[in-house]
Amino acid sequence: MATISYLEYSNRDLKYAKDMFSMSNYDPCGRFCQQSVEKRFKYYIEHYGNGTDKFILVSHNLSKLYARVCELASISKDRVVVHEMLMLNSYYFDTNYPVKDGNIELTKEMAQEALEIAEKTNNWVDGLLSSSAN
Repeated sequence: MATISYLEYSNRDLKYAKDMFSMSNYDPCGRFCQQSVEKRFKYYIEHYGNGTDKFILVSHNLSKLYARVCELASISKDRVVVHEMLMLNSYYFDTNYPVKDGNIELTKEMAQEALEIAEKTNNWVDGLLSSSAN
């Protein structure tokens, strides 16, 4: 049995997100967008981190994962991206688990935005991977 990498899971989750969007299933679309970004970050961390990163690789918190990627790549965090990661976290947790303040239901517009953020973020990580490989 072959091992599937975080990158392969990330690509698969983005495909699932697009499939869910096309079927007007917006909550799962948002969850798969979050999962795709999470796994793309983990792929980068797994390749460029060190033994101390085992703890963060079990995290689902995109803000923490994003911060670690930035640290490993020696770049500053972007406030807009931090906000986007918080939003995707919300789309994942608030549509998937009971939330004290009430769950949300994603609209078509919210799901479309989640797709755009996931694609943009994944492309950004891919760019970091390409530049790190050189």
